[in-house]
Amino acid sequence: MSENLNLIGLTLKAKNATDRLEELANLVETAPENSLLLASELCISGYDFDGFFAGANKAMLGGMIGSFDAMLLERLQEALSPDKFLGFTHLSSLNKSAGLAQISNLNPHQPKIYNEFLLLNSNNVFHSQFKAELFRPNLEHEIFAAGDVSDINAFDFRGLKLGVLICFELRDSRLWAKLKGCDIIMVPAMWGKAREEAYLSLCKALAIANNCYVMISSSLALEVAGVFLPNGTLVKETIFDANLIKEIKTNLGIL
Repeated sequence: MSENLNLIGLTLKAKNATDRLEELANLVETAPENSLLLASELCISGYDFDGFFAGANKAMLGGMIGSFDAMLLERLQEALSPDKFLGFTHLSSLNKSAGLAQISNLNPHQPKIYNEFLLLNSNNVFHSQFKAELFRPNLEHEIFAAGDVSDINAFDFRGLKLGVLICFELRDSRLWAKLKGCDIIMVPAMWGKAREEAYLSLCKALAIANNCYVMISSSLALEVAGVFLPNGTLVKETIFDANLIKEIKTNLGIL
């Protein structure tokens, strides 16, 4: 199922949420079939949908985000196909215990907002994961509820092992160890421009250390996207080749 799978990182340049959603949908529509696409962390909304929720009544916040979320997912799934898969993160007011099945406004005075990664195609959601390690200098702990580090694990996708590290989680080497054995690790980020070298260096090191493909995407601050091959080479896009992983592991004597 992984044969000829295109790996493509996307970055967005539009200046508001509505235009970014259309930009992403257009990029998805023009991508080739049999593609795994990665967009950046909070690629549509940023932290606050361009200030749309800044004056919102907290009792309504969960419902407002949920309504926008439903429209966002509908538009993206229209752009996708059964053989195009998109990973990205978004603001989610979903009830954590209920997963994707239920938008939560059960506790309207303290709505829980998560930074959630989704991997989906036109028909299904294949993986969801809440950001567990929040970036306190940007006050993410005041914006989001944190997910559980124990939920950061490899998962199966079309005969491959995939993993996800959301932005700041990339800096935790303990999580690299948890994702050993992955064929592909996706690292959506909203990384600061001044720390571009750190993002690229860490992603390159992750690819080399874990002998895997590392897909990268950052928007809204640093704008960069691409794929690190298992040997550490950065390319704009590539086709997954299990033989490259096997060759590197064989040469290192670990296979």
